Amino acid sequence: MKNLIIKSVPVLILLLMFPAIHQAQDLIVTHKGDSLNCKITKIKGGNVYFTFKHKEEVRNTLLPQSQVNYYQYGYYPVPEVSAREVYHNAIYPHYRIAVDGGWSYRTVPLAEGAPSALKSGFHYGLDLSYFFTEYLGAGFRYNDFLSKAEIISPGSGKSKDNISIRFIGPYFSTRFLNSSKTNALFLNLGIGYTGYKDQAQVIAGGDKITLTGNTAGISYDIGYDIGVSKDLAIGFQLSLYTGILSQFKSTKGNHTETIVLEKGQYEGLSRIAVSVGLRFNK
Repeated sequence: MKNLIIKSVPVLILLLMFPAIHQAQDLIVTHKGDSLNCKITKIKGGNVYFTFKHKEEVRNTLLPQSQVNYYQYGYYPVPEVSAREVYHNAIYPHYRIAVDGGWSYRTVPLAEGAPSALKSGFHYGLDLSYFFTEYLGAGFRYNDFLSKAEIISPGSGKSKDNISIRFIGPYFSTRFLNSSKTNALFLNLGIGYTGYKDQAQVIAGGDKITLTGNTAGISYDIGYDIGVSKDLAIGFQLSLYTGILSQFKSTKGNHTETIVLEKGQYEGLSRIAVSVGLRFNK
């Protein structure tokens, strides 16, 4: 079922975009008698917003409804402005770069004997996204979670662990802008590569053991951006990353071996992430 949902996302986006791409052009007739072959993008606040072409240049503008005598959707079967031109000239940000940092907490039990301090840590990340329409977009993400702890055991003395869990992959985004296009609510769903690395070492001259593994992971986000200028915003985001590691490689010195975990002993990589960062929109 999970695979079916993931595979259906691109198809769903195309289906949502299909009516907009293939619709006919609209008609606006002004009180002066001018007829405009255009694409009406919205009617709000007593104004009619539309996109039209003048001397081969695509423009976005508006008319007060008091100056509009009549308008009709889908009047012209052949548009002067293509759907592609409408989308690329719409008055909303198309590109978004998000730089994040924050706190993460692993939501599953750790291996027996592992210190509880390894359940939480710092993370940082980068998102690059493009929006096809005001509401739908896609992007690519890099996010790295870092955690470390020291262990004191009577038999072996003091040791330390450094763990990193890295997510890299694409995601689909749904965006809801406010009326001024400065603030936005985001809902994201991504799937990608999840890498795990644990560097453990006895501090008093002991051997270093490195555990590595990788698996597929899924990310879910809800976030809100607050605009501080035309192209800059501060963003807040709550994320859930999921993944399960069924085997890993253990390296000690020049020796590496693969360890396959039994069912019920898998290493859970799920974590909750709370982030804040800067967003650059264009």
